[in-house]
Amino acid sequence: MSHLSTEPRPSRHPRGRAEHHTDHASATLRDLPRTIRWIMPPLLVVFVGFLGILLYLGGLGSPGDHMRDMPMAIVNQDQGATVENPDGSSKDQQLGQELTDTLVEEVNDSGEFHLQEMSMTEAHDALTSGDVYGAIVIPSDFSQRSMDLIPASIGGDGDGTQPTIELVTSPQAGSMSSRLVTEGFTPALESASTNLGDQLTSAADQQVQARQKAGQQVPDVTTVAQDILKDPVTIDTHAWQDLDDGTALGMGPFYWSIVVLVVGMTGSIAVTTLVDGILGIVPVEMGPSFRKYRTVALSRIAGFFLKWSIMIVSGAAAVGLMMLAAHLVNMPMPNGGMLFLISWLSISTIAAATLALLTLGGSAGLILSMIYLIFLGLPSAGAVVPVEALPGFFAWLSKIEPLHYTWLGVRDVLFFSAEPNAGLGQGTLGLFSIMACSVLVAAVIAPLWDRLSGRRGLIHGTHNAHNVPSESSETADAGEAAAGR
Repeated sequence: MSHLSTEPRPSRHPRGRAEHHTDHASATLRDLPRTIRWIMPPLLVVFVGFLGILLYLGGLGSPGDHMRDMPMAIVNQDQGATVENPDGSSKDQQLGQELTDTLVEEVNDSGEFHLQEMSMTEAHDALTSGDVYGAIVIPSDFSQRSMDLIPASIGGDGDGTQPTIELVTSPQAGSMSSRLVTEGFTPALESASTNLGDQLTSAADQQVQARQKAGQQVPDVTTVAQDILKDPVTIDTHAWQDLDDGTALGMGPFYWSIVVLVVGMTGSIAVTTLVDGILGIVPVEMGPSFRKYRTVALSRIAGFFLKWSIMIVSGAAAVGLMMLAAHLVNMPMPNGGMLFLISWLSISTIAAATLALLTLGGSAGLILSMIYLIFLGLPSAGAVVPVEALPGFFAWLSKIEPLHYTWLGVRDVLFFSAEPNAGLGQGTLGLFSIMACSVLVAAVIAPLWDRLSGRRGLIHGTHNAHNVPSESSETADAGEAAAGR
């Protein structure tokens, strides 16, 4: 007859593992670690709120105070006028050219706009490619109409029709650009009208005096005629092309770019979380399920390219569905093929930047991505406020922000000529440059981090699967324990 041992049967699990399991099963709020690190979560919330307002309103709050060299065109079509002097001689008047020279000099000296004299064809091409924010057009009869006001005001020949100057805006260039152009040039054109009025009034007075000396009867100039002579020019402000329905009042390219940014950044974060779970680097939690898979400790650079490849493939499908949704809501999509390609390139670039920052900073890479792509990207995009009206820091940021280049390309495809030498070419080149820099950062940092701290999923050179029970190991242990009974 065998003797029953009174010693406890040893557990198949190490003592430390059993105690670890019991501690977690009975843990309460009182068991939370007492550490100064608890101050980090609320500080992060406070920092995000402060940084958001600082950057958004700091970059977009006062565009009129930061305007510099916004490109504009001026077109002089004036054919001049021949005016007869009281002594019988004639004089050629080129009021349109005089006005053009004055505006170019004064506007460019102010530094807010860069006014370039162009032909009508050149101005049309510049507006079509988005190279200028608007144009001033002086019509062919500007001088003739101006000089005809003089005899009309003193009872002579002349139809008295006021000369007109067109101020053409481009709402396709940006939501605020038309307002900046209108507010910037309307006072300058009104001042030019006043200066011209002084010339016409003086010329009218000279003709009145000459007729009186010649014994001719001159009717009194009416108050209306005096007012027209003092301010003769009518300013006709209108859009170069009306916006189509479905373009969100010109904000359609920006909204599209925002969706692309969200897909690229949040998609990369989601792919990182899911792939790390599948590789056993972090637990996978889905509702009540909490699992830890067997660890596959890939190198960081291999993990980067695995996740990026998933984003590149899924990004193409995402853009396709985006275009389907746009079609369902009647959004105009000229050059649909180019819209697909620039959007796909943008998602791939934003994914590369996000994954590179996650490789660089680990968990902190989430915050770095949000700061780089959202907090710094939105105010420097150039869509709400033109880059030429941003503070210097944000204007510089636009050169390294994927959102800016995405918007340039999408705007050119939806509103302009979709030509490589316009916004599409600049946007494509910028996105490829950011993509290359992101891959380079990952290629340099990933091996270095692996050498300094080991591959992800390893603790002190040991797989996490050896330290954290997986579903398969626990099942095997339970089976062995049942068989021993």
